[in-house]
Amino acid sequence: MDDAHELQDLRLPFSTATHPQADLLQEMTERWCRAQGLLGSARFAATFRALGYGRVMATLCPHAPLAGMALITDWNSLFFVADDQQNNAVTTGRADLYDDLVTRMRLLVAGHDPAAPPAHPLPAALRDLLRRTLPGRPPAWTSRFRRDLDLWLQGHLMENSYRLSGVVPDVAAYVRVRRAACTVLPTLDLVELVEGATVTDALHRTPEYRTLVLSTADIMCWINDVHSLHMERGDPINLVTVLEHHHHLGVRDAVAAVTARVAARAREHLAAAAALPSVMDRLGMTAAAQAPILRCVRDQQSWAAGMESWDRTDTIRFAVSEIPEPGRTASYVQDLLGPPATGGHP
Repeated sequence: MDDAHELQDLRLPFSTATHPQADLLQEMTERWCRAQGLLGSARFAATFRALGYGRVMATLCPHAPLAGMALITDWNSLFFVADDQQNNAVTTGRADLYDDLVTRMRLLVAGHDPAAPPAHPLPAALRDLLRRTLPGRPPAWTSRFRRDLDLWLQGHLMENSYRLSGVVPDVAAYVRVRRAACTVLPTLDLVELVEGATVTDALHRTPEYRTLVLSTADIMCWINDVHSLHMERGDPINLVTVLEHHHHLGVRDAVAAVTARVAARAREHLAAAAALPSVMDRLGMTAAAQAPILRCVRDQQSWAAGMESWDRTDTIRFAVSEIPEPGRTASYVQDLLGPPATGGHP
């Protein structure tokens, strides 16, 4: 296999910083995951530290209060664990078990909270986070957050339909599915809370604000596709694979094409960020209302740049040593689905 992608440096034209309590965030989210049953042994706790989800999330809101950052980090720990279980399910022939979990999680997101705690750690952890996050929030924000969470879960089902069928989506379909499943959208909703920003529906609908949110998702997804390609050869939900297939490119040229798309999207993001103050002026927003929104934009950029570095240098998630054998999952994945039908990592 051509491995030209492995040393790609995709640094972005964005400034990044790290929260001064990054190590504590990592410790706190590990404790939360263990309490929720997402980490069942000392071995997986150790690999969780090497994965470093708290470290990467510390680049998202580097100047925010610890409590808000802990909430965002716990959400993203759940997102990462769910992503691993999604891949685990397809790899080991248990997509139906994951689909059932998604159904239960979508009910929780929609507000159908059963009296008894969910038996499985994924919906149980989701329930805990919803109860910590939603009370007292503005109705418009809550509606958008529920929508974006449901989009995440729908995205997982759509991704798996492509994986199980072996169909490679065209570029437009790939972009829609990848954005839906990537969890950037609900995370940026949470950033608004942490930064004390009020993004009105009028502002959220403007082309400039939509460009900022969607370009953050696209940039992070496409960079991740390059950094994880050696783990995902043959996976149809990867932009390199999509361009290889539909544009008849070799892997080197496909990686170069993705890199060019990332650079173009970053330029669009910066242009939208530069135009945003004028947009908010036209909407009659005061300087006090604009300031936290501009912090959110800086957070988007810090996180995108921080995650690119994390993908490349600061996690075992994409280490060559973690490339799984066919029909198995990476060694850092704890199997939360039950007895495998056709193998898989224990």
